[in-house]
Amino acid sequence: MKKYFCLFLSAIVLTMSIVLFPENSMTVKAANKTVNIVIDPGHGGTGDKNLGAQYNGLSEKELTLQVANALKAELEKYDNVNVYMTRTTDTLVSLEDRAKYAKSVNADFVYSIHFNASAGHDFYGSEVWTSAFGNGYMMGYNFGQIVGAEWNALGLYQKGTKSKVGGSGKDYYGIIRHCVARQIPCVILEHAYLDHGYDVPKVKSDGFLAKLGAADATAIAKYFKLKSSVTGADYSNYSYASVKKPSGTMYQDETEPETCEIKVLSTDPASGNVLVEMTAKDNQSPVIYFSYSYDGGKNFCYLQMWDRSKTTQSFNVKVPSGTTNPTIVCRCYNNYEKVAQSNAVPVTSTFKY
Repeated sequence: MKKYFCLFLSAIVLTMSIVLFPENSMTVKAANKTVNIVIDPGHGGTGDKNLGAQYNGLSEKELTLQVANALKAELEKYDNVNVYMTRTTDTLVSLEDRAKYAKSVNADFVYSIHFNASAGHDFYGSEVWTSAFGNGYMMGYNFGQIVGAEWNALGLYQKGTKSKVGGSGKDYYGIIRHCVARQIPCVILEHAYLDHGYDVPKVKSDGFLAKLGAADATAIAKYFKLKSSVTGADYSNYSYASVKKPSGTMYQDETEPETCEIKVLSTDPASGNVLVEMTAKDNQSPVIYFSYSYDGGKNFCYLQMWDRSKTTQSFNVKVPSGTTNPTIVCRCYNNYEKVAQSNAVPVTSTFKY
């Protein structure tokens, strides 16, 4: 779909924090034994196999290894932690073999490092995938809250922590499924999109991959309440809100937001500005993006950040000069990327300025 450019709304940057649903206070004791961490650099292999996302001169299989190396180096500065990697070179390793390796070193947690891309090249931000079952869900979701805050501090928009069930009734993602089968908690860390203009400049900036590795390491240290005799960092008293262990399966949200409604508050034909009020609600998943059209839904702007602290907010739509009788239509997206479209509101003024 042809899109026209619109600016991200700086006033909504506060929405970069993940939407959390704390249930109770987590009472995890500081690490009093050695913690075994397995880092899984996603993809890997020569030729055209298992390359991962390939966009804008960036190769996912290479980036994951760079972040993993930075993560390992930073995490090894902490006391009482052993760090292992499922691959250290550009090697093809099956998902099951990665999980088997984690089991062989008695892994306490597996962190699978990835980058993202979307079919329409329209999404951006970071997200965490965890198991849909029991302790795996609880531990993964809790870690997702922590690492999301670290990524947010780096300027990455947060899409939250999610789970997905496949047709077999088990976890959809293979590395999570194989780890769960071996009673090992596992998360997939999708750091950023390689095909979107919001994320790519960050990924390409000097030192950013090392910052991602350090952010992941800090999140792991906080989760396991580690401390470092090297750096002086001490998270032994770190606390966080915890979700409860689910009694059933945490299925993915397959439905669009329930409410997506707009009204025009005011128009200024002299400048081309239309002030729009939008209400967006989803009872299952947070609304995280919105977009708008002034031509009745033929073309939409790039996805904007939705302020998750509100269900109703206002924003300005800039109508190009010479547009006759524009019609405003908006869309909202939840964090499973399900979209709902609003009512259409004709603007009776003729915008010629």
